[in-house]
Amino acid sequence: MDIGFLIIDDCIQTLIESGDFVSDSGIETAVLISLFSDKRVNESELPPGTTEKRGWWGDMFPDVINDKIGSKLWTLEREKVTQQTLAAVETYAVEALDWMIEDGVATRIEATASTDQYNHVILSLSIYRPESEVNRFNLTWDAQELKRA
Repeated sequence: MDIGFLIIDDCIQTLIESGDFVSDSGIETAVLISLFSDKRVNESELPPGTTEKRGWWGDMFPDVINDKIGSKLWTLEREKVTQQTLAAVETYAVEALDWMIEDGVATRIEATASTDQYNHVILSLSIYRPESEVNRFNLTWDAQELKRA
């Protein structure tokens, strides 16, 4: 079991009960870390006007060679919400969670991005587990906040 990260009051937080961190025996924490940690990008993937390639410091010492944590969703922070942007959200989400298939945690991952009346991006995920269980996550995201839809 790992320390659990949960979406509470539009922020990713941890909880403490009886002096200890609340754990997560499911995959919600792994999904949140995978999606909302900034994956390092190369020069050609940098958004216009940006020079910082970002990335997670732990990638310097991976257990698996060339293993990188995170997603490229951060590169879309200043993009207008278009069909092309929504397609990129879906691609980046699946790419960030692809390790689950490689590690046998999931057999298939589906992502659908849409918008709400405020033009926030709604990311709907279906993660198919080997034991026939399907975990579904619906997240409303914009550059300023993250909520469970």
